[in-house]
Amino acid sequence: MSEYYFDETLFKKNFSVKDDKSIDSYRLKQEPDKCFKLFPYKATARKSSPIVYELEECVSAFFRKVLEISAEPIEYEKLCKKIQNNIEIEEDDIDLFKDIIRALFFKNGNFYGYNIGLYPYQMIADNNSSEGIAEFLYCVLGLDDSDKENIIAAVKSYSFNALEKMVVNSIEIQNSTPKVRNEKYYKIIRSIQKQFKADFAFMLSSGMTSVEDLANVLSFYYFYYVSQTCLTLDKFGNGNHEQLKPLYFALDWEKVSKNRKCCEDGWTNLQNNVSQMFSHAITLKIINQKNNSEMMDYIDFKSLAELSEENDIKISNEIKRAETTYISYIGDCAKIKNIPKEVGANLTDGAIRHLFKCVNTQFTDTDRRRASQLYSEKFSEFCKKRFVKNRKKSGLTLNLTESDIIFLTKLAIQHDEKIRLNDLYQEYESRGVYLDSTSKSLLQDFFTKLNLIEKKSDSGDAQYVKRIL
Repeated sequence: MSEYYFDETLFKKNFSVKDDKSIDSYRLKQEPDKCFKLFPYKATARKSSPIVYELEECVSAFFRKVLEISAEPIEYEKLCKKIQNNIEIEEDDIDLFKDIIRALFFKNGNFYGYNIGLYPYQMIADNNSSEGIAEFLYCVLGLDDSDKENIIAAVKSYSFNALEKMVVNSIEIQNSTPKVRNEKYYKIIRSIQKQFKADFAFMLSSGMTSVEDLANVLSFYYFYYVSQTCLTLDKFGNGNHEQLKPLYFALDWEKVSKNRKCCEDGWTNLQNNVSQMFSHAITLKIINQKNNSEMMDYIDFKSLAELSEENDIKISNEIKRAETTYISYIGDCAKIKNIPKEVGANLTDGAIRHLFKCVNTQFTDTDRRRASQLYSEKFSEFCKKRFVKNRKKSGLTLNLTESDIIFLTKLAIQHDEKIRLNDLYQEYESRGVYLDSTSKSLLQDFFTKLNLIEKKSDSGDAQYVKRIL
């Protein structure tokens, strides 16, 4: 795109502007999940949009997205009847047969599959939020037909028992016709998809397909993508789609002091970035009310402005026009009209930063602050449950449990028999997990206790971690 024009008519439509209300009132609706889809959250209370704490809830929906399968809830009686029609069974044994089906394939009245062939047909979680996160991960992690084929191959190679085969054959599979999606989630971070796809392919080919393992890989990459997106957004035009900021973790069992990397460059800083995600979602929605449908982020706007000085002036003026239009409908926040000028990488970046400050101000100085909190807590509360530990005097830190370490190490080594210790740290980092020297030393001790260290010298380059079976 060579030119950018803010479309006020489109803005009024997508923000549900009320021109008939008093100018000193709040006269629009701010719904960040429309037009520019950034995160899979709603600024509503937990009752209407529950927080997803465990990504086990998302595995089935994620598989349906990749396989392009539409599934309806499987009814117990109908399933039993279908299986009965395909087998010979004595009348006296029917009740026992049905009890077995219920015990093995139903949980709290919902169908539950314990193997990869049945995951897409689970409809357990009565939570649209888990469906939304599955859709989000499918989009931002860049899954495509190659991943679909990998799942199909894994299902074909899975050893089903006779009863499982009957269940699979009895489930009606409705293949969805692929649809052109006009509202895909916009990818801010574009450097982690290749690693995820490699890890996912390895897991499918190696039999690491339990719900726990699949939830683990989705959890790590969910955290990785969203956290880095928040960090990148706060850099505005100076951000980078490829270059990421290290986030340091601590091992679950170690003692931590405040001067450690895990305290200085971990959760403490990240949570400030996470708290602004709603304001970024609204800002990006505003500046994407424009003359064409091509979505753009802050980095894209800066790059477009850099094509020429004339471009920079024109785009920055259009951003200012967008801001003027926007704040004219926020009549209940006087401070929004007195925000000091922002300096950015260029005029366009400065104009976007100023618009963001206007957006953010009303979410800190009016009763709409609750909307921002409800939106960001959908991610922050997941993090606190899954990856954060309270170290008391040292505060909250990102945390790795023993099971996390074993899981990451399996991904790092994959089909090899061993890996250099220093290379293992780099593999962790390629998945968003950084450790300082103290944590690395304790991790080495952990592997030594498990008899997984093969030592040729005391040098990290001459020490290997053996494959975990």
